[in-house]
Amino acid sequence: MQTLAQRRKQFTLTSLTGVLLIGAILLLVNILSNWIFFRLDLTHNQAYSLSASSKKLVRGLDDPVVIKVFFTPNLPAPYNVYERYVRDILTEYRAASKGKVRFEFALPYPPQDFEKRAQEAGLIPLQMEEQGSDQLAIRRVYMGLVLYYHDKTELIPVVKNVQQLEYDVTSKIARMTVRTKKTIAYTTGHGEVDWLGAKSHVAQDLSSLYELRPVDLSAGATAPILADGLMVVGPTRKWDDKSLWVLDQTLMRGVPVAFLVDAKNILTNQFVSTSLETGLLPLLQHYGFLMGNRLVFDAQCETIGISQNIGGFMIPMQMQYPYIPVVTHFDKLHALARGLDVLALPFAVTVDPLPQRPMGLSYTPLFESSERSWLQPPNAYNISPAQIPQPKVDDPHGPYVLGAVMEGTFTSYFQGKTAPVVNSALMGSSPNTSVIVIGTSHMVDPVLPEFRGSQALIANILAWVSKDEVLLGIRSKGEILRPLKPLKDAQRQLVKFLALGLPPLLAACFGLFRWRRRQQWRRGLSVI
Repeated sequence: MQTLAQRRKQFTLTSLTGVLLIGAILLLVNILSNWIFFRLDLTHNQAYSLSASSKKLVRGLDDPVVIKVFFTPNLPAPYNVYERYVRDILTEYRAASKGKVRFEFALPYPPQDFEKRAQEAGLIPLQMEEQGSDQLAIRRVYMGLVLYYHDKTELIPVVKNVQQLEYDVTSKIARMTVRTKKTIAYTTGHGEVDWLGAKSHVAQDLSSLYELRPVDLSAGATAPILADGLMVVGPTRKWDDKSLWVLDQTLMRGVPVAFLVDAKNILTNQFVSTSLETGLLPLLQHYGFLMGNRLVFDAQCETIGISQNIGGFMIPMQMQYPYIPVVTHFDKLHALARGLDVLALPFAVTVDPLPQRPMGLSYTPLFESSERSWLQPPNAYNISPAQIPQPKVDDPHGPYVLGAVMEGTFTSYFQGKTAPVVNSALMGSSPNTSVIVIGTSHMVDPVLPEFRGSQALIANILAWVSKDEVLLGIRSKGEILRPLKPLKDAQRQLVKFLALGLPPLLAACFGLFRWRRRQQWRRGLSVI
């Protein structure tokens, strides 16, 4: 039998060998990591991984893209974790591009130099409140990115939403690199909303991503529109058969079309709604859509500011306005809902499928009102926030579909009818294509305030109708920052007790276990 000294010597040798082997393995892993990048993303919706379209774009770069990040240190929650996420996602870009995408964080010290460099780069300072022990201070902070490619520069002035960060970075890279722009036409001549004008809320950066071309259909145009996609946004005058022919035959040639149309004319300065006849509803019905003619109320809605006369004084007040439903229920699996968590849709109507829709078409609802929504009474015209008609107990209620897409092979609206254009051949059916219908155009009306989610929705629609594989393929990250849910006092005390008492208790139990094992080992030794 082995002596105690021999056992100790063997144990020491085995332990030392194990430590050396572990050290050698770690050294080898670190050496290999210089050439092989690998991370396993176990987060929900793969929040720390790039979409396939982003990877494809950066793999095809001819020259490096340099990204400089300006982040003020020690930001308050939740912005204090934004910097870590920006670093992680840019690391993914660098790995996917095999080093073609490079990034660096600007040194935040000294603060004066950091702020000067950020301003010279064109970034926007933000004002943030900082609560100290005995005072409230206002800090100027920066959370932005600057991208460089050849002699081109693009800015992300503020990282407002980390869920949209991949879309923002990929779209900036796509804009700077050599990329053929898709052509998207939009109709004019029927009182359409000026959604791309100087006062537009949603036109930011769109012209650099797409070739946006107006098409005036009031001047007797009869030829199908040549474009990658077509937008019809908020017409207020009736379309004649020749204009409908242009729309129909454009769709029959496989061009996807998006309709943002209204069933009511809204006079916001008088809080009055009137009927609106555009002639588009029969066309959309032929394509499988059944649009409502009553506005949707929703208790889950936006708040608006109004002034009321109280005792001879005009008092500003904030009131909930059910005519602006706040949508939180989306088809997260569809590309048209990418990045949408909240969407305000003012003065919207329902967008349902026909009970017997045409064969070969599939209908997908994109977003819905809440269960606390209901419909405006028939023939009602007053939309004042002080006179909201309340639903009766037995009245139908939501959720109601406010936006949908129909995909498949469409038949011509003029099939079996006399063609309104003489000597024009009718194309009777389309290849596989799609039609998007949103039950309002008011969320892009520059006369009204900017509504939540409108920019993201328009960006998704443009990418969809133009079949832009780069921007369309970027999926939504969903919730990335997941704060702890609030606990009751009893639950909080239990968690505190376990956090303080459980680790030392486990350490003591492990020590007792090891002591018992060593006692048994010693009893098995034969001392000579």
